[in-house]
Amino acid sequence: MRVTITTDGGFTGRGIGSASADVDDDMLRGIDPESWRDEYTTYGADLVNYTLTLGGRSVRWVEGAEIPEDLRRLFERVWRRG
Repeated sequence: MRVTITTDGGFTGRGIGSASADVDDDMLRGIDPESWRDEYTTYGADLVNYTLTLGGRSVRWVEGAEIPEDLRRLFERVWRRG
């Protein structure tokens, strides 16, 4: 399954890049996209906005927002692969 991450916002308004990867069942073990909210926010100026899309499911969060641990793990794996 394909995972894509895009960004926008931040100081320049253009984000900090994007990443995508094909993930297998091992990488998705313990991941529960249906439990995620559509959006996670926090307060601040010039924050980067992230959007992660997994299959037909998209979730958006602002830099520094508390996101579920399984979402964070998936994000970190895909972002590092860049």
